[in-house]
Amino acid sequence: MYRLFAIAAVLLWVSAMVALFARDVWPAWTAQDPPAMTRDQFARLDQPAQQFGIYRSPDERIGSAWNSVEASGPNTTVYGTVVVEGVSYIPPVRVETVTDFDDQGGLDSFRLDVHGVPLTIKIRGETRGLYFPCELHIGPLHRDANLDRAASRLIGQTLRPFSFLPTLSVGQSWRMQMLDPISAVLTGRTDFTPVVARVTGKETIEHLGKPIECLVVETSAYAAKAWADGNGQVLVQQVEMPGVGRITVRTEPFDEEQRSAARKRIR
Repeated sequence: MYRLFAIAAVLLWVSAMVALFARDVWPAWTAQDPPAMTRDQFARLDQPAQQFGIYRSPDERIGSAWNSVEASGPNTTVYGTVVVEGVSYIPPVRVETVTDFDDQGGLDSFRLDVHGVPLTIKIRGETRGLYFPCELHIGPLHRDANLDRAASRLIGQTLRPFSFLPTLSVGQSWRMQMLDPISAVLTGRTDFTPVVARVTGKETIEHLGKPIECLVVETSAYAAKAWADGNGQVLVQQVEMPGVGRITVRTEPFDEEQRSAARKRIR
C-alpha cells in the first residue's frame, strides 16, 4: 500500500507539472509576434469605429468604451476612450489612449492619459531599437521603464485588453504588456504586467441576435478572455480586475455624441 501510494503521489505531481508547463511555460517559449495591425487589415473592418458597454453583471453597467481608427500615409492610429463611472468607491474616470502602428503593423508609440482624478496620470512609450522605453507620470512622481520590444509590440489595458485581433489561428500565442489604470487611481502607482495571450479554440456566440463563430483568446494574467470574429473585431471580452471584480465588455451601436459628452463630463 505504501508503494502504491508513493507511485500515485509521483504520478499526480508529474501530471500537475506537465499541465503547468503546457499552460504557462510552453506558450511563452513558443510565443510569436502579435497580430500585425497593418493599414490593410484595418481597412477590412466592417466598423472602423466601435462602441462597447462595460458591465460588472448583466444588470449593472459601470462604463463605456469607444475605438476609432485613422490612417495617415502608411501608418495607422487607434484612438481609444474608456469611461468608468458606476463604481461607488472609484471617482468617474476617463482613460484616453493613442496607439500608433507603423507600415509593417508593429507598435510604434503608445500614449495613455487618465482624467477625472486629482493627480495627473500619463504614460508615454515609443519604439527605439530593441527596446520600448516608457515614461510614467503620476502627479509629481516620474519614473522610466525600459521594456523589451519583443514583449511590448501590443499593449492593452485591463478595462479592455484587446481592440483588434486580425489573422488569428488556433494555437497562436504572443507576448504583450497589460496596464491597469484603475489600480493607478486607487493606489497611486501603475506598472506594466507582461502576459502571454494565446488562441485557445473556437466558439459560437450570439451577437446582436445572430450566431457568430469566433476565435477565443485568453491571457496568462487577469483571467482575460476575448471572442473575435473572422475580421478581427473583438465582440466580447471578460477580465478579472483587482478591486472591481470580473467585468464583461460587449460591443454595441456606435454613438459619437455619447463619446463627446463623456469627454466633456469627465475632464
